[in-house]
Amino acid sequence: YHVFGGLLLFAGMMFYYAKTGSFAFNAISPSGASWPEYLILAGFALNAAVIPLHTWLPDAYPEASVEGAVFLCAFTTKTAVYVLARGFSGFEILAILGTAMTVYGVCYAIIENDIRRVLAYHIISQVGYMVAGVGIGTAMAVNGAAAHAFAHILYKALLFMGAGSVLYMTGRSKMTQLGGLYKYMPLTMIFYVVGAISISGFPLFSGFV
Repeated sequence: YHVFGGLLLFAGMMFYYAKTGSFAFNAISPSGASWPEYLILAGFALNAAVIPLHTWLPDAYPEASVEGAVFLCAFTTKTAVYVLARGFSGFEILAILGTAMTVYGVCYAIIENDIRRVLAYHIISQVGYMVAGVGIGTAMAVNGAAAHAFAHILYKALLFMGAGSVLYMTGRSKMTQLGGLYKYMPLTMIFYVVGAISISGFPLFSGFV
């Protein structure tokens, strides 16, 4: 999937150079964008798991190592959000697709049974808010997207570490096979609750801000 995304980005870069004579990456105006810019946008949108280029994420994250999943959730999609904010702020298509991501991701997270796939689908939903903010393009929207991305790195990494601890201790990730772990993993429970209430927007935690 990322080979495909890299090819989209590379093709966009080459055509952009042919069009402008420069590789400089500056803010792109939606009114002046043509297909070279949209190829570049598609390459970065794939990294952000923007619909319909999202299907790699819920398959990749649950299969990563316990440590690798933490780095994936912290850096892959958030780096893409940063690039979109820097180069494609105000692109209306991002506002539309980001809104679709928020609904799609949370609906699939609700019906999923694997604990890491729940978190993976919820990443799509949360990143959808950021992508929609970038697409709206006002200063408040982009600042909100950046703040959300920063907070998301903190609490989602914590949640993936908690899920990884459960997987490491029990060898299971299906929630229907788990229960009563607070008796044996009290510290994991405490930290996981911190991540859970943060992602829920509870007052005084990062997600609330």
